[in-house]
Amino acid sequence: MSEELRNALNGAAGGTVIGLLFGAAVLGTMGMAGIPGIFEAVLLLSCAALGGAMFGAIVGSTGLFARKRTVPEATRKAAA
Repeated sequence: MSEELRNALNGAAGGTVIGLLFGAAVLGTMGMAGIPGIFEAVLLLSCAALGGAMFGAIVGSTGLFARKRTVPEATRKAAA
């Protein structure tokens, strides 16, 4: 598994959690009177989770929160 894929998967997992928490906060703010039915509540949570996963994968794959790559000493000497 490449480092970019691992970073994207970690970002997607973190984004999903954040999206679910955001969706739950929105539902809590709306209250029972603002939610027409269980389908709409589940739909809001799933859309928030999907949006968070996509955002997290994009941020994770760009390496914004990834560890910086280091070039091994042997590679630097061979290149010089």
